[in-house]
Amino acid sequence: ITVDESHCISQWGYDFRPSYLKIGELRELMPDIPVLALTASATPEVVSDIMAKLNFSGENLFSKSFSRDNLSYIIRNDFDKERQLLNILNNTRGSAIVYVRSRKRTREIAALLQANEISADFYHAGLAVEDKAEKQNWWKEGRIRVMVATNAFGMGIDKSNVSFVLHYNMPKNLESYYQEAGRGGRDGEAADCVLLYGAGDVATARVLLTHGEGGDPEPRELERLNAMVDYCKTNDCLRGRILDYFGQPHPERCGGCGNCQGMFSQADVTVQAQMILSCIKRVRDRLGYYVGAALIVQVLRGGHSQRIKELGLDQLSTYGLMREETRERVRAYLDCLEAAECVYTETEHGTLRPGPRANTVLFHGERV
Repeated sequence: ITVDESHCISQWGYDFRPSYLKIGELRELMPDIPVLALTASATPEVVSDIMAKLNFSGENLFSKSFSRDNLSYIIRNDFDKERQLLNILNNTRGSAIVYVRSRKRTREIAALLQANEISADFYHAGLAVEDKAEKQNWWKEGRIRVMVATNAFGMGIDKSNVSFVLHYNMPKNLESYYQEAGRGGRDGEAADCVLLYGAGDVATARVLLTHGEGGDPEPRELERLNAMVDYCKTNDCLRGRILDYFGQPHPERCGGCGNCQGMFSQADVTVQAQMILSCIKRVRDRLGYYVGAALIVQVLRGGHSQRIKELGLDQLSTYGLMREETRERVRAYLDCLEAAECVYTETEHGTLRPGPRANTVLFHGERV
């Protein structure tokens, strides 16, 4: 018995399918038949669960390295994703996949690329079978350079020379990202895997995790989302973050990802950190509760919304302290502070709170 995509049998996995649990019944009917379980993206916890669900007599694991050394992982923080996308594609060559979150966006982004003289088409699961086959073949044959697609594209499609995989939206978990980014460079040649991260990605992902019904995501799904967000915000080695997630030892720096190659600038943001932390504290003191990042940004930039006036937040000493900064810039400072453990986002209500380093930065001048 061979079980492909075997992570689907685990409730700890990112793509749990209850029907997979019935596979375990085959072991009871055919206890002497060998079983091979295959997966490309399972954490140590999921691996153990797979073996338990399939009634392995003992631990029996063969694992190749999760490190794809020919792939360069890059995070780009940019509020203008369309501009960033066009800039990247105009300065790179070779076959590419652009992953987006919705079927509507596949058509819109493909049209954007075509309007800018970039060979592109779109793909999603709702297309007719013959349309999907035609689009796949044109892309595989190189008649189309860029395929803009939902995550329905890629499974079972064997194209070795994909030199560029771009995620226009942040995936819901690192397993999905690793698998989709891994569709680049299968010929062993160098390939870039770029993720465009924006402040709205987290809120959108939370909505998708609850299927648009509101409320809180399942705790395990939320843990995976938080790991994905941490990956997008870190200054550490990106390859290392992925290998940590899958439980594989690695050097501190890979030398090949965007962070290791210094594709971000470092600056002293201690003063800005103190402004932000002071604002969080003063809003909490006035209201008696913490609020989300969006409201903190509005207060710091001197926003004139009705809510700010009703809550009296325009009377705080931190009101308008960063009015010369753009909203995107203040958001970038917040991301930096989260990575530095000065603030964190409380997952249940999405509120912004002081982190472990907050007091030493705010009251003792520790540098950020």
